[in-house]
Amino acid sequence: MSHRQDSITGEVLTRILILVLGLIMFIPAAHQLYRYCQLQFFGIHTTGTVTHSSSGRDWGGRPLIQYVDQDGSLHEFKSKAKTHWFTRPVKGEKIEVLFDRTDSSEVIVNNIFYYVIVSLAFIAAGCYCCLRSIWISHPEVEETKAY
Repeated sequence: MSHRQDSITGEVLTRILILVLGLIMFIPAAHQLYRYCQLQFFGIHTTGTVTHSSSGRDWGGRPLIQYVDQDGSLHEFKSKAKTHWFTRPVKGEKIEVLFDRTDSSEVIVNNIFYYVIVSLAFIAAGCYCCLRSIWISHPEVEETKAY
């Protein structure tokens, strides 16, 4: 292979890698934001009670929460989002939860930072990587423009 073909192959592989990285960031974040918006606008809002605080050693916590659905059934779930940043949740504390009308096991804690702001940051980074992989500038073209 010539030097030019090696350069093109390397560039194509770099673009594919950047595109895959962008999709890895974009797709889960977009799904998480979509799910949050779906539960926020079409789900049921209720108050849950912390039954067990975080078991981790980090600041804040992801507690075990109990809530009652629209049928009066008691459910329990472990939060994926931190509910507190610098303190541990206290047993018996009330926390707002959102759950699906048709499937009450689809439940999240109402945490705008975790579900919206972090998701938007990853969506922006994923879009940047995807667009950058498509519109990478060619150094040879820039060199010819400079003359």
